[in-house]
Amino acid sequence: MGVQLGQRANPPLRVLMFMGYYLPYVSGMTIYAQRLAEGLVARGHKVTILCSRHVKSTPLEETINGVRVVRSRVLFRFRKGAVMPLFWHDIRRLLREHDVFHRHLPGLMDAYVSTRIAKSMGKPVLITHHCDIYLPFGLLNDAIEAAMHTEMRYAGELADKIISYSEDYASYSRFLSLYRHKVETVYPPIAIGEPDGEKAAAWRARLGLQNKRIVGYAGRFSSDKGGDTLLRAVPLLLQEIPNAHVVFAGEFEHVMGETFYEECLPLVERVREHVTFLGNVPMSEMPHFYRMCDVASVPSTNSTESWGMWQSESMLCGTPVVTTDLPGVRESIRVTGMGELVRPYDEAGLARALAKVIRELDCYTQPKQDPHTVFGIDRTLDAYERWYGELVC
Repeated sequence: MGVQLGQRANPPLRVLMFMGYYLPYVSGMTIYAQRLAEGLVARGHKVTILCSRHVKSTPLEETINGVRVVRSRVLFRFRKGAVMPLFWHDIRRLLREHDVFHRHLPGLMDAYVSTRIAKSMGKPVLITHHCDIYLPFGLLNDAIEAAMHTEMRYAGELADKIISYSEDYASYSRFLSLYRHKVETVYPPIAIGEPDGEKAAAWRARLGLQNKRIVGYAGRFSSDKGGDTLLRAVPLLLQEIPNAHVVFAGEFEHVMGETFYEECLPLVERVREHVTFLGNVPMSEMPHFYRMCDVASVPSTNSTESWGMWQSESMLCGTPVVTTDLPGVRESIRVTGMGELVRPYDEAGLARALAKVIRELDCYTQPKQDPHTVFGIDRTLDAYERWYGELVC
């Protein structure tokens, strides 16, 4: 469904967002929520984020860039989820002060209860669906996945609106396909600073990569991001681009709920001289990271990835991308033409595509549509203001 730009909700709205993790945890979902919340606050709205206190040293309540952050106490963590036994009490307390309840999904078995509480208090419910749930094969994982999907379906029944990143993803999502009559779409909030060529060159020099063709990976090193496929592609890429080097930006050794990097250490050791792991890079430095790279690639493997905001950020910095031909994930390349698509798990195809982009950079840096026009946070903020306003009126 289309989004009309330039609309503003009036009067200012009071929005309560609920999600499992927020700052200092960094993921696509937290970045999305942070940009949305801070953008709404800058427009004069009041936004509170309720999340887990997953790091005990963080305060139970604080204000970050104008956004009120309330953290619910955690009893224990299960896999990637935080169990908050008193979240229901916190939601009830905070909902009295807010006009609309905005739930970010997926979560850990708290979607239905939280939306049910909001509806019982007469508050409209908007859900942003960030991705479907796909856990590795196994009896326990299958049971968990079925339970989470069922619980999300109950929450979806109660929601007044459900937001997806794109029509492409909504058309294929097993969750969103159930609620097409209440699904709206808007591209995620993309915001990144201007890249500095001199800083990018200095970064290359510090890493000793002045004469390398750099492939950049931007994201945590987790099983659904395809980092292992990229590692397997390195020897094949070197056959075509002998001076290729892969630089990983993002958490890799301490990804919450995963030991994927440790499992991939044999792959890392085989190409140790041709890869660099930076760890987490501050968002303020990411424009220079993208500019340092010849091409960026995060070859995601399944529909737990619904967009890949790194793609749009890279394009805004003038760097083309190679990623997988998955619903939603392929949208940025389809719209701009700034890259190539490959099949998931296809290291040979990935190597060929990376080599092609590196050899023909000029072809991929002249987009069909200017990414600055296509991707912008104002488009996202306009849409949410409109939807909140429709629900509150």
